[in-house]
Amino acid sequence: MRRRAGAATPLSPRYSSDTMKQRFPALGLVLCATLGACASDAATAPGTAAYDGALPAVKRVVVVSIDGLRGDAVSAMPALAALAQRGAWTDSMQTVVPALTVPGHLSMFTGRDVTTIGITSNTLDQQAGVELAMNGASTMFEWVKGAGGRSVALVASSLVPASQLESARAYFGLDEVTAVDGDLGDLRAKAIARATTTDAPALLFVHVPTVDYAGHDFGWIRTDASTSRDVLGDAYLAAARAADAVVGDLWAALQPAVDAGEVAFIVTADHGGGHGEGCKVSVAAYREHCTNSPADRTIPFVLVARDVAAGRLAGRPSITQVAPTVGRLLRVTVPARAGSALR
Repeated sequence: MRRRAGAATPLSPRYSSDTMKQRFPALGLVLCATLGACASDAATAPGTAAYDGALPAVKRVVVVSIDGLRGDAVSAMPALAALAQRGAWTDSMQTVVPALTVPGHLSMFTGRDVTTIGITSNTLDQQAGVELAMNGASTMFEWVKGAGGRSVALVASSLVPASQLESARAYFGLDEVTAVDGDLGDLRAKAIARATTTDAPALLFVHVPTVDYAGHDFGWIRTDASTSRDVLGDAYLAAARAADAVVGDLWAALQPAVDAGEVAFIVTADHGGGHGEGCKVSVAAYREHCTNSPADRTIPFVLVARDVAAGRLAGRPSITQVAPTVGRLLRVTVPARAGSALR
């Protein structure tokens, strides 16, 4: 069983201590030597696209990633739906394939489709670090550091256990990493405190894991008996609404700074789920994700900042555009090999 909101349960085998031990221990040693070069490249990358006026300049950006949130769940989340009405948004952003947490988040952080450089599993191991370094991929956290700013992340303990926080910090190029878990009250308090303190970082990343937990435990979807169509499952929707309450509270704390033009607020996800045919042996497709199906690939994106025009983004933007968008907002150098910013 996974740790769900309001419950204290052991981690599933997918997030077992043995699995986590394979993810990070050697990364710090490998990447401390290699990511320095990436950070330098990020700070001086030639060919960076010039800012075209589509995004305002801000002092800080807060990015919330709701793990496992499908694009079509936004309509059931009142706080996020309200934010979409006052910002640039889409419920049709596309993540990478395989649609998994590690490739999705690494693509979100780097502006690169990391599956094209060999990172296709849900394991963040030494080989993944080598692939990133050898292909010159750097993270938005490093871009901020290269410009003299600070980056902080609140990351679910199911993905990064407390014993591995330092390795994770080195891996992503962060200044500070704090472990959180399925206790949304604790996550809410930590996120608000870090986002509103007098020394708030230039970039704050907040990972909300509980929607993904609900998807794996109960399923992203169920079949409607009257129409024979897939609809979002009750437990999944309940988890989405609980995460939405965290988004609403964080927005309430940030709104004065957003309205003052100091902060940009972004809410997105790493993958969807519910059509994971063949993703895991003996696991029903409705409880998994990894495929090219729209259910697994389609995620939401909402950006709220002063002077950002409200409206739906055209087409089907890519998760690789998140990091370049953050870079443009903060006016830091974005490597030429990263994706383009949203506009």
